[in-house]
Amino acid sequence: MRVLFVATPLIGHAFPMLPLALRLRAAGHEVVFGSGDEVVTVLGERLPMVTVADPMSVRVPIRALALHPIAARNAIAGSADPAVAARVFESVNDRMAARVSALVERFAPDLIVHEPFAAVAAIAGDRRKIPAVLHNIGLDHGELVCARLLERLGAPGVRDAAALSIAPPSIVSIPGWPMRYVPFSTPGPPMPEWLTAPADRPRILVTRSTMLGDRATPFLTSVLRAAPEVDAEFVIVRPDQGVTRHPALPANIRTVGWTVLSEALRTCTAMINHGGAGSVYAALGAGLPQILTPDTGDRGWNAQLIDARGCGLAVPPRRIGAGHITRLINDANLAVAAREVAAEMAAMPSIDDIATKLVALAG
Repeated sequence: MRVLFVATPLIGHAFPMLPLALRLRAAGHEVVFGSGDEVVTVLGERLPMVTVADPMSVRVPIRALALHPIAARNAIAGSADPAVAARVFESVNDRMAARVSALVERFAPDLIVHEPFAAVAAIAGDRRKIPAVLHNIGLDHGELVCARLLERLGAPGVRDAAALSIAPPSIVSIPGWPMRYVPFSTPGPPMPEWLTAPADRPRILVTRSTMLGDRATPFLTSVLRAAPEVDAEFVIVRPDQGVTRHPALPANIRTVGWTVLSEALRTCTAMINHGGAGSVYAALGAGLPQILTPDTGDRGWNAQLIDARGCGLAVPPRRIGAGHITRLINDANLAVAAREVAAEMAAMPSIDDIATKLVALAG
């Protein structure tokens, strides 16, 4: 079987699809992955990769939302509004269309798997009567995003043959075949020995978004301010300039460079993150409570869902204080709920189960 995976040119959109792509390849199927140059460069040693998308900068959403104040407000609030996502990614899909179509023609796949923001792949499959499968990548309703994108791309009648959902049902119900979340990350440098060893007090992993570069981020500033009042060890991953240029970091803060979150979390008690799907799923899979900071895109939505489930706290970035962090590590209800979600995720159908169903779907 030949399978084509297609993702927009964002690592955070491509990585959630890699475990399934690699499993299909290991089972002997021919797999090709189409995305942007950054993804192609990072993953080129793992899979046959093809560039089908231009780089995506922060100017893309700015241009798309400049004349639409309500949509811009929803985007800033992080409401995961499907209409906003479709408006932002319409131009990305337009520029991908010709190259995706050419790749489908050249590779002649039996099945296409795409993430919600790469709806153009479903259009290319429909034209050639190739079944397409929607691979959800977060906690937002990808099926609604894809449907709105197809409307904007002039193909409202196109439908996927199936959909995959990695979302834990107790947090949010996303239509489709449930599939167990599997963390994926490229190999990195060995973790420092102190991070692989148990800590003598609660250890909190702190991650941030790197999309906007290394400039100081408000929620890390809040963590620096609150840390001296909390009896815990803080480990900041890929610190920004607000941390690296700080004249005197609190004694209970340590920093590390790039690291595999799923591995680093093994010795941690909790996590503080920016609300991005990758970090959120890492904490959920590890069964650890988390503090999320509502922000743009889907981050406000993610924070709301995690807070409502009771396995984490949604706190605005500038308001994170010692009280929130102390509750994060001491509230037994948060820890129990986090372990419940991890057990729920572990019980979802495996990637092997889904691979078998996809083979049957492709005929």
